[in-house]
Amino acid sequence: MKKECFASGTLSSASFKRRLKKKRRVAPWAQQDAGGDSKLCRFAVFNLFGSNLIVRRIVTACLLSFLALLGSVLFDLRMNFALLHTTEAAYDELTSCRTKIILQLISKLQKMRHLFPKDFGNDTLDAHFFEAVLPVFNHVCGEMSGQNDDRGHPCTSESAGFCKEMRRNVQGFLNISLDTNILTGKYTSAYSLAIERLMDIWGTVQDTFHKVKQNLVWRDVLSARLLLTFIELNQQLMDSDHLATRADFQHKWSCVLTHLGLAMILTDRFQECWFENIIQKLNTSQNVNDSYMFDSSMWRISKAGTEVLSGSHIGVEALRNTQQCLFDRAVPALQLASKSVSSELSMRVCCLFGACLIYPVVIFSFKQMTEWIQNFAQNLKEKSEDLKHQRQLAEDLLHQMLPKSVAKQLRQQKHVEAESYEKVTIFFSDIVGFTSISASCSPLQVVELLNNLYMCFDTRIDSYDVYKVETIGDAYMVVSGLPERNGDSHADEIAKMALDLVASVRQVSIPHMPHHRLQLRAGIHTGPCVAGIVGYKMPRYCLFGDTVNTASRMESTSLPQRIHTSSETYVALSRDDAYELQLRGEIEVKGKGTMKTYWLVGHKNYSVQNDSLVCHWIPNKARKKKAAGSSEDCLGSCP
Repeated sequence: MKKECFASGTLSSASFKRRLKKKRRVAPWAQQDAGGDSKLCRFAVFNLFGSNLIVRRIVTACLLSFLALLGSVLFDLRMNFALLHTTEAAYDELTSCRTKIILQLISKLQKMRHLFPKDFGNDTLDAHFFEAVLPVFNHVCGEMSGQNDDRGHPCTSESAGFCKEMRRNVQGFLNISLDTNILTGKYTSAYSLAIERLMDIWGTVQDTFHKVKQNLVWRDVLSARLLLTFIELNQQLMDSDHLATRADFQHKWSCVLTHLGLAMILTDRFQECWFENIIQKLNTSQNVNDSYMFDSSMWRISKAGTEVLSGSHIGVEALRNTQQCLFDRAVPALQLASKSVSSELSMRVCCLFGACLIYPVVIFSFKQMTEWIQNFAQNLKEKSEDLKHQRQLAEDLLHQMLPKSVAKQLRQQKHVEAESYEKVTIFFSDIVGFTSISASCSPLQVVELLNNLYMCFDTRIDSYDVYKVETIGDAYMVVSGLPERNGDSHADEIAKMALDLVASVRQVSIPHMPHHRLQLRAGIHTGPCVAGIVGYKMPRYCLFGDTVNTASRMESTSLPQRIHTSSETYVALSRDDAYELQLRGEIEVKGKGTMKTYWLVGHKNYSVQNDSLVCHWIPNKARKKKAAGSSEDCLGSCP
């Protein structure tokens, strides 16, 4: 009650609680300002990503996704670059100047070998081999130096150095191979050894097989080398009859045929050229069954090659046509594949550069948009909290004008029905001599006087289950038992409140008469009542019935600082035998006739009464104090 004493001169309890909540909301911001240095540090570190934690997380996720995308694109580019390099290398293997030089040399050496007798043991020929073929090397290299490769590049610089290196390589190989032939007794023509060395310089079949396993682009190169090897074997077989009986030659023949069968499976171009130049032409000329010639098994190919291709000019010519057909089809296909990979690679590089330029802009825009959304959400949250606070203030003001249950129905746009109550207790009070006091006061002094009085009363009645109906001038009307029914305790609540108000009015001073104290005249009556909303503009919650008139008559016939009660209120208070009541007697009441009334003196249990008699409430002094809610100030004014 001492806290209520001090609060009555400054703020209501609800307003005081709202101020405390507001201070609690402001306190974290003050702490944030105190830690401004750390905030500036965080801003400096995360300036690029934004100051909001959610924004930083989103931008970090975007950057990680960009890095992942960039890594995948770079890996794909690396694979495309490798494919382009492999395709270009395969294309060069079929179209470069060195390839043309090697193929022309092999063709001329095969023709020169065919002109000599089929005696591969001619030591004189082998010893003077380079003297015979040196003009051929010089002639071929000279012709190629004035030509261009398929890309249009001149062969001058490439052919000169390559021819010199090739002559030294072939000469060294022949010297070793001819000595080996003499020691082992196996005689192989120098032309055959030179051709074999030239084919190895162009590229071995084993190395090409290894490249085909890594990338199928090399399958046309493999077919070309296998076909060249097979042509050479057929040439050797045509130039020498006894080679067919040698085991090493049969092994080479079988291996080449096996590899040719695999090459036919790998590339359709080789299979088409073989079918057009070998199967169709030779079957027609030799009257061989088609199915017998085109069987995919190694035995059938080997047998057909032995019977039709080996040792015949027709077979060699057909193989040369097949080789030319393969070159004519493989070179454009590889060139087209190279252009396709190159264009696709260019497009991917352009897309990568575009992504590198656009993605940062997108990330920055996304960051700006996310920060805007976060700021908008924060502002919306603050405005929502402010709106909620303002709504709470409006509801508090509405609840001070109307009961909560009635205000709730009005907010829901419902029609508030009038309600009848069987038993309520109504309190009326006014100030003794208020007319003469008002005559000696200015209007502002009258308003200040009534404001001090009603602030004291309004704060007091919060401790009781009562509802303030209205104030008219110096008249103060309170009811208990409505709008919320409280059983039979309405008379007890009004009686305790009346004793409290009569005692507290002594502490309200008159501003222009500081040595005078106000006196209150009060009246109480218990009975039935009807309550409801009246009016559309500024609606009021009004009470109707004879109980209101009787309570007003109890107040008008009361004496200063006395509480006048009717017989009905006396009966309601006598049930608990907790109050001290005195019989006033029968009096004449206007409009009611003779009534038996009583004085409410006090409560038999003094501890139930509040501390108004000992708490000296000074409204002007309390209003000047800024530290509202301090219990020490109230204790300081209460002895």
